Amino acid sequence: MARSPAFCQSFPAARKTAILLSSIALCAFSHLAAAPAPDDSTARTSRWQEDLDFFARQLPARQIDFSQLMPGDKFERSVAELKREVPQLSDQDILFELMRIVAGLGVAHTGVAFGSIKDFNVRTYPVQMQWFSDGLAVVAATPEHQEALGCRVVRIGSLTPEQAEAAVAPYIPHENNAWLHAQSPRYLNLVELMQREKIADANGRLQLTLAKAGGGEFTLEIRPAGRGQSSRKMVKADDALPIPAGLKRKHPGASYWFEYLPDTQTLYLQYNKCANETNNPFTGFAKALFAFADAHPVQRVVVDLRFNAGGSSSIVKPLVEGLKSRPALNAQGHLYVLIGSQTFSSGVFAVMDFRTDLHALLVGEPTGNKPNHYGLQQNFALPNSRLMVHYSARHFRLMPDADPPTVEPDIMAPTSLADFLAGRDPALAAALRQPSQ
Repeated sequence: MARSPAFCQSFPAARKTAILLSSIALCAFSHLAAAPAPDDSTARTSRWQEDLDFFARQLPARQIDFSQLMPGDKFERSVAELKREVPQLSDQDILFELMRIVAGLGVAHTGVAFGSIKDFNVRTYPVQMQWFSDGLAVVAATPEHQEALGCRVVRIGSLTPEQAEAAVAPYIPHENNAWLHAQSPRYLNLVELMQREKIADANGRLQLTLAKAGGGEFTLEIRPAGRGQSSRKMVKADDALPIPAGLKRKHPGASYWFEYLPDTQTLYLQYNKCANETNNPFTGFAKALFAFADAHPVQRVVVDLRFNAGGSSSIVKPLVEGLKSRPALNAQGHLYVLIGSQTFSSGVFAVMDFRTDLHALLVGEPTGNKPNHYGLQQNFALPNSRLMVHYSARHFRLMPDADPPTVEPDIMAPTSLADFLAGRDPALAAALRQPSQ
């Protein structure tokens, strides 16, 4: 209700003064409340620069032999340049630059954790690819792109697969071409990285030129998954195509398992992870394996390490010691070890145990790790972005008299795309063909 002038004039002067002061305070408070918050871009720049300062201190301090792997001034210049460019870069661009800087050390165990990429809304394509001895092929796809399964990749955008791999190689921590081949398909599947390298268009669309196994090429346009949809269900070529199920794919989720092949009196053991299974410790597994071997005629032992990417190098000892104590099983021509590009880290330790202590013949393809390599991987996180960085705390020298880029097999037995589609296993077949006497 409106008050009359007389009503207002009836307030004592002090009361009027108090009301006036309260009104001024309220106006001032309202002005402060409506004032704009600090510039978000300024705060973002500050957070990233704090992260980069932390990164610049921590990686050289934690990575063993850092100064031998990268000149300090080169590292400092790279980080300083990145700090200056932060305001003009997206979070994803900063992520990729950090990946490139760390990968420049040339240490397979040292890099930005691949799992951190998903936290930066980096999208993926609805296909998965794999290198074979004769090229790159599609081995999994979402249901709408099943026609690509088993097809050879002829071009990625305007590039050959080899050129596309070379474009993403600077972002991939690797020590040899075997590990680069094993890892590059994951990076070729990152939409924003492919845009950054001008392989995909501005909308993230990518043209794949594919060749069918029976001949004939076709073009498939693939589009990125929507944000938060990168885990769309993939159909594997192994399941969708008439590919015979090979022995090596029999128990894909197991850390270790064995099977007896009576036709050749072969004991086949797949050792996929250097870690104990919760309900089946490796010591008990090895004991059961040797109890079986002692009770059956065994002319050949084949240890498959092709899918072993590491863990604890001491886990394998009961197997090595058990074979050492059985001359009939470790005699020349009786023990074979299958290796490949995914044999990595402690998996390579196991390879060297079998080669050095038991004189096993190695069959397959070169390993993904050098025998003399940096390992004992540890991590630190950047304080604001929480980006995880791996580093190596120790250098291992498994070959004191040489320093090759990989462990080469004694018997080379690569797998081609045709082998994959036919369900053939050239490495196992080569081991089984060898005389056991």
